[in-house]
Amino acid sequence: MAEIWEQLTKEIKKHDHIIIMAHKDIDFDALGSSLCFYQIVESFGKKVSLFLEKRQEEHDNPGISKALSKIAHLNIHIIYPNHYKEYIDENTLLVILDTHKIDRVVCPHLLDLVKDKAVIDHHVKGSHYIKDTVFSYMNSGLSSINEFMVGYLKYLEKTVDPMVATIMLTGIEIDTNNFHIKTTELTYEAAAFLMHIGADNIEKLELLKENKDDYLKRLDFVKKSEMINDNMALCILDDTIVLPKDLAIISESLLLFDNVDAAFTIGRTDEKVISISARSIGKIDVEEYMKALGGGGHLTDAACQLENISLKEAKQELLQVIKR
Repeated sequence: MAEIWEQLTKEIKKHDHIIIMAHKDIDFDALGSSLCFYQIVESFGKKVSLFLEKRQEEHDNPGISKALSKIAHLNIHIIYPNHYKEYIDENTLLVILDTHKIDRVVCPHLLDLVKDKAVIDHHVKGSHYIKDTVFSYMNSGLSSINEFMVGYLKYLEKTVDPMVATIMLTGIEIDTNNFHIKTTELTYEAAAFLMHIGADNIEKLELLKENKDDYLKRLDFVKKSEMINDNMALCILDDTIVLPKDLAIISESLLLFDNVDAAFTIGRTDEKVISISARSIGKIDVEEYMKALGGGGHLTDAACQLENISLKEAKQELLQVIKR
């Protein structure tokens, strides 16, 4: 790994301005790793910007909105989709975190405008990936990009602001479903390091708090879930539009039940889009099922989107793939 971090450091130092961009509907892994990388680049004396899809008050995820309010003291230079062209020149490096897919980044058009691009991701490589990069590191064995960034911090012998460490720890906890999946010795070491440099468990709990009604509604859906064979559970929501993270949370909850090795949750995430979130404890490769439906992800964590289809039709398509 030292060679990887050395190569990444050289790329940073070659450029005058680094723009950090993650995926749409930013989560705690993407946000935490972006903030960590921002502070690393800043420590090199480089000009750095964070490209975000939405302003703090516009986020549907209250946890992300809270996290952004708690880093105001860091004076992060943020650029948004409506004004970014003035920040790009010949010596700009665009660093994409927590995704490698063109259609998942916040601003795909930015990929065409910036010549030098770097990608750091922990998802299984799929189609429509970002090409012509000056640096690329993809490792599906990692729990999260926050785990990668902790390794980079250790290599550089640097630390980050305690609130950034807290956001990073929150991202690791969410991406591992409370250290139940995608967890190795390095994952625990990363969490311990973040606690050592100031991550706060109480602040983390504040970020994870949610609306009581939303929690109870999710429990109702979990109660109505069904077993579709000896070791797979399925939950289907109603036609209310929900966030992708809500589907993921339900699938992760189903994994806690006896005899459930894999779980699928189907719900509407847009007027014309039905999404399926798949989770596994590791015995079943859910990425293969989602790939067959046009999606992708990890062995234990995958998803897909189906357009112009009903919930019932989405269920039938999933069952057919599982049967095959």
